[in-house]
Amino acid sequence: MFKSLSILYATSLIIFLAGCKKSSPATGTTSPTQADIAAVDVKINTFLNTFNIPGASLAISKNGKLVYIKGFGKANTTSGEPVTPMHRFRIASVSKTFTATAVLKLVQDGKLNLDAKVFGTGGVLANDYGTAPYNANLLNITVRHLLQNVSGSWGAATGGDVIDQNPTYTYKQLLDWIITTRPNPSVPGSVYDYSNVNFCIAGRIIEKVSGKSYINYIKEDIMAAVGGTQTDMSGKTLADKKTNEVSYYGQGNDANYTYNIAFPRRDADGGLITTASELLKLVTAIDGFSTRPDILNSTNLTALTTPSGVYNGYACGIGIWNAENVWFNYGSLPGTRAAFMRHANGMCVALLLNSRVDPTTNENPFVYGMQDLLLDLVKNSNYQWQAIDQF
Repeated sequence: MFKSLSILYATSLIIFLAGCKKSSPATGTTSPTQADIAAVDVKINTFLNTFNIPGASLAISKNGKLVYIKGFGKANTTSGEPVTPMHRFRIASVSKTFTATAVLKLVQDGKLNLDAKVFGTGGVLANDYGTAPYNANLLNITVRHLLQNVSGSWGAATGGDVIDQNPTYTYKQLLDWIITTRPNPSVPGSVYDYSNVNFCIAGRIIEKVSGKSYINYIKEDIMAAVGGTQTDMSGKTLADKKTNEVSYYGQGNDANYTYNIAFPRRDADGGLITTASELLKLVTAIDGFSTRPDILNSTNLTALTTPSGVYNGYACGIGIWNAENVWFNYGSLPGTRAAFMRHANGMCVALLLNSRVDPTTNENPFVYGMQDLLLDLVKNSNYQWQAIDQF
């Protein structure tokens, strides 16, 4: 029995306030309580169960506000540790979006020209790698060609993507070997051919122009500007796992490669880890919407999102899907699948997984299932997103 109305009122007020606010899972700050959306949660859990994915992290923004964030499944299947929004995941080739943004930031700051030649006298990297004289195709590769994957070299159709060969090599040794021994069969700008080597070279450009290591430039000049603190470089082995990083689980042949990828050498093409909400901090800082400040001005944002003349589905480290009105990027490595989508309607989504279906099997149901899930989350108007912001 309460002894006075004043005590009753005070106690009720405390209970009311505790129910209305909680610590934000993304930032640790106070924010309105997020209500679960059963239809969303069921679809995520069904997808995970269907494809034997232990855990996932989801973040959704609407008009620049983080309206939904949640962990699903297990970060570690042995300990039973559940995934929370604070868990960090490898993002594989989604790292390319960070790399391209970093290059365009250097352009915006007047330190780099997107159409500058990369190799040879007067080039950004000059004669730093390989041995001059260089062939004509190599000499005509520009920074833009690298980011649009139209260098004419080092892709599946233009000499082979050799990013994982000679894993003990340093960057210097690797690029010396590539430039000396690998062909440059196509005129730069004439053919689209996706290549991790292109972005490895872009990482070296960032380092030379900025005077910082790749990861330090990403942390200090890109993520700090958007309030990000959780993006870092992936470690190679299980012992190298960072604080709040999930464990990774390979299916089929992937099980042999989950913890022997050539990290941190694969930095700019696929080496970053981050949280789902922090990935959206970057995405909403390059989305072109006025709801959150963009890190790039309109000129450089246009450059970032403009495809080459030979392939309209890929810009600078970002996929372009005009039929669906989305920008996107997908990342895939043994034990990892990551993705984001930005829709023209103001919706953005990030989904990070700690496993994938073995790509040597029929992975199409998994790949397209994840894509359809992302499209549903940005397009389905039946979801009642709350008017909250958990960034």
